[in-house]
Amino acid sequence: MNGRGNYYLPGTSLAGAFRGWMESLLGEENKAQLKDIWGDHESDKHGASFLILNDAEIQGKQKIEIREGVGIDRHTGAAAERFKYSRAILPKGAEFPLNITFDSQKGEPPAELWYLLQALEQSDIRIGAAKTRGLGRVQLMNNLKIEKQSLNNAEGLFDALINGGEVQNWTAIKANHEYKAPENLNVEITWTPRDPVMVKAEGDGIAIDMLPLVSQVDSDVWFVIPGSSIKGVLRAHAERIVRTVCQVDIAKEEIEFDEQIQVSLVEVLFGSAEKNSGKSKNGKPKSNGQIGMISIDDCYAKISMSATDWAKVENATSMEKDLKPHLKAALGGKGDPYKTLQPAMHVAVDRWTGGAADGMLYSVLEPIGVVWDAIGLQVDLARLRKYHEDLVQPAIALLLLVLRDFANRKIPIGYGTNRGMGTVAVTDMKLNASGTLDDLPGLEGEISLASDLSNLDAELRQQLSDKWQAWIAQEMQKEAV
Repeated sequence: MNGRGNYYLPGTSLAGAFRGWMESLLGEENKAQLKDIWGDHESDKHGASFLILNDAEIQGKQKIEIREGVGIDRHTGAAAERFKYSRAILPKGAEFPLNITFDSQKGEPPAELWYLLQALEQSDIRIGAAKTRGLGRVQLMNNLKIEKQSLNNAEGLFDALINGGEVQNWTAIKANHEYKAPENLNVEITWTPRDPVMVKAEGDGIAIDMLPLVSQVDSDVWFVIPGSSIKGVLRAHAERIVRTVCQVDIAKEEIEFDEQIQVSLVEVLFGSAEKNSGKSKNGKPKSNGQIGMISIDDCYAKISMSATDWAKVENATSMEKDLKPHLKAALGGKGDPYKTLQPAMHVAVDRWTGGAADGMLYSVLEPIGVVWDAIGLQVDLARLRKYHEDLVQPAIALLLLVLRDFANRKIPIGYGTNRGMGTVAVTDMKLNASGTLDDLPGLEGEISLASDLSNLDAELRQQLSDKWQAWIAQEMQKEAV
């Protein structure tokens, strides 16, 4: 929050995200070109950056949301000790101005600047924290205005002061600078719930104890499954696969949660926390933490409600008197609301008396007729190759095994997965890869993936199988040593 009491995105945060994206676009062989644009603090050759980004102040009075997260202990399946956290976020639909100035002392701006703007139009760049867990995805809106100002003569300076400069045609610029996104693999999973699917809201209601999590989108609220929740269950299943095939048993000794999730190959795909590993040459602490190669978007239901109507549902005092009418109003006033969201009562049974345990009755508002958007997942193939070139095929093989099991109902999502909730039926999985795919033949274009992976290209299946088995043999050899 700035001095005016408004939320904002620091120019430093924007510059870091944009520079990182452009570095991935240009590659290692074009580092000098990157420094020509962004500057270089390590030498006097390049000086300061020619790109200037202003702080972006959020438009309007936005309310923040609090997202809660917890690590799941791999021994007990319950919340891990000391791994509960909360994060304040700006909801989907928040708008902010993007002001970029390029100090072009050598004529026309570089093509990479126009590629950057096109990448923002296509939502290829994420900013801020938790970028791989559903947050940080932004899109440049259509009201883009580009002005060219010539400040090296009196006429140009006068025009800049009076008229703002010469307006450039963005459509023509894009036609002359065709943008090709860095290598990536997009996965779109269309699904339907077989059981009630929800993530529990942190706060309890009055008439209902446990409510589905909602998030604001523009002026309404929508049911949401955070990307962090989906990524968590997929990661846990990937760990289970690797431990099974490599015969690694985490139950041999009691270890902390951050050590439990240190699983080979899984850390490459899903990320690893910073682990202090001594001192570097300059005396600073050395860390080998790394952001994951997989990003998963928040998944929203296809039901919108006004924030006022949903607040009435949360604050309803009785299921008999006011819960149903408030819920009906929130859902649009048509039909029986209990066919969409059903109050369900649960009770623990006393092992001594066989009756209801004292103080253990609770209620859940279960979504039983809610339709959800597709789950979106992206794999950064460019970064995967840059840092783990020898693990590209084993990593993709592991991801496909996880997707296969998800499509075969082996991975429930959300709250209450051990109590009859969270089972989903996948109706379609679309893969769409772009870039140079020499080591992933047959993955080009859009593929509607079968639940048993049988329609993958035969050559690709063979290569992935061979590399996967070779990686397993290598890991087991390490364990034996």
